Amino acid sequence: MNASGSLLLFDTRSGSYYALNTSADTVLDALADDGGAQAATSALVKAYGITPDRAAADVAALTAALARYHLLEGR
Repeated sequence: MNASGSLLLFDTRSGSYYALNTSADTVLDALADDGGAQAATSALVKAYGITPDRAAADVAALTAALARYHLLEGR
C-alpha cells in the first residue's frame, strides 16, 4: 500500500505500474492465502457489507482484468 491507500503492482516484464484500490487489495490477500474466489468473495462481503452476488461479480471482474494484463497466473 502506498500513502494514498492504493496497492501498487509492478510488472517487471513491461515496466508498468498499476494502482489498485483497497477492495482489490482485500481480494488479492484472500487469493494469495490460497482461498480462491470463494474466500475473496467472503472477504469482500465481510469488509464492505455488500451482497455475495455483488462481491462475486467484483472478484470475477478483478481477476479477469488482472489476467488480461498478465498480472495473475492460474494455479
